[in-house]
Amino acid sequence: MRIGFNASLFCSPEIRGWTRYGLNLVNALHREGHDISLFAPLALHQEISSRLAPGIKIVPSQESRYWRWLSIELPSLLKRERIELFHTPHHFGLPFNAPCPTVVTIHDAIEMQERKVRLADLRQPRVLPNKMDHWLTEKVAHQVITVSQYSHDRIVEQRPHLRGRVQVIPNAADPLFSPAFSPLPPHILEQLHSAPYFFYVGGFEPRKNVPFLLKAFAESNIGNTRLVMAGGAASNGPALQAQLKELNLESRCLLLGRVDDAWLPGLYAGALAFVYPSLYEGFGLQICEAFAMGCPVIAADATSLPEVLGLGGESFNLDSTQQLSALMKRIASDESYRDQLKKRAVTRSVTFSWDETARLTARVYSNILSQN
Repeated sequence: MRIGFNASLFCSPEIRGWTRYGLNLVNALHREGHDISLFAPLALHQEISSRLAPGIKIVPSQESRYWRWLSIELPSLLKRERIELFHTPHHFGLPFNAPCPTVVTIHDAIEMQERKVRLADLRQPRVLPNKMDHWLTEKVAHQVITVSQYSHDRIVEQRPHLRGRVQVIPNAADPLFSPAFSPLPPHILEQLHSAPYFFYVGGFEPRKNVPFLLKAFAESNIGNTRLVMAGGAASNGPALQAQLKELNLESRCLLLGRVDDAWLPGLYAGALAFVYPSLYEGFGLQICEAFAMGCPVIAADATSLPEVLGLGGESFNLDSTQQLSALMKRIASDESYRDQLKKRAVTRSVTFSWDETARLTARVYSNILSQN
């Protein structure tokens, strides 16, 4: 099949969950023998394009404003390249006048639940166009793919007209999360001080529930054990530093900020456990990454996380910090228990595969094309 992809997120150097999904999906579909072409309003970032499999075509486009590209240039390019089906892997970015069937991957229903336009939105020039882009994509898509049953249920709850048009196909860990990972650089090892640590990587926005994790770690009071946190944003720094001071964790919590992808496998592999306290996730890709590295996983019993966790780790409720604090104490003190969790993580990791994700996605494409 000749499949086109909206690669607009590939123009940014920042690699987040949606970017990983798009990259790994197009590479896996290419391995399956499909003809993949990427379309974007700007040049792809060099770091992103270097991760693409040889043979994936990047269709050049005149650099222009996004809406002009989406509504005028993109449909013309799709027709010229004889694309049979166009897929946007990140919630938005389908032209209303595409010359072929279209698919969108909607990873969660957060934006749908927050669709109400507030007065403050009118003061932010990008908010209303973004909302319009999401709305338009939902309207014109022939099929929706989502990444968990939880997300499926929330999407059809918010958009009843999509019932019967939403297919669940899970994510998987990036291939960089493998036993053949690069060692951590000396400056990171120096910051770790060879101390045992729990690990968190992700955003620090309210739904990530980082204050809950800090409070539970403080209550666990495990001597000579640290909490290492990667990700977040500079804007979260002052509030986080204030909480660390309040909980007397300044010397026991290491904030790495955004880290190079090459460091993440080693950070997972060296941790006592990966802890994920999030209040809302459409999937929770970090759980798969930890599984792939044989890292014990403890995650909140919330939204999609139990579905992804399965029997691969332990869950805790968010009613209080007591359960998480107790789990952290046990993992830190019981080597046999940690080994059990490592084995469970490895066993669970084999259930997630990009090749399988690609096969299931290609089946969606085939079904659409057979009906058009």
